[in-house]
Amino acid sequence: MFTENDYIYIQSKAEQAGLSVNEFCHQAAMDCQVCQRISPEMASAIRDLSGIANNVNQIAHQMHTYGLEAVKQQCFSIISEVSRIITQVKNNNHDSKD
Repeated sequence: MFTENDYIYIQSKAEQAGLSVNEFCHQAAMDCQVCQRISPEMASAIRDLSGIANNVNQIAHQMHTYGLEAVKQQCFSIISEVSRIITQVKNNNHDSKD
């Protein structure tokens, strides 16, 4: 249900479009694209990837300071973790489509 302010706003938009409120709402509902909410697993994967991105930035800084060999193992560890998360996300997306 709309609040009074919502209705006034929608009514204004409908008038601008030259439509009744019902026609405007119908068109808006038919033309809109509904996005699926992010699953808790996907949100967790996004947080993990954000943390990894931060680690990569720190590694880049260390590489500039100390040289490549000093941070080589960290790079391999992060690549492995990113691969694991990507596999997890792919599996979750595949499972949600079934």
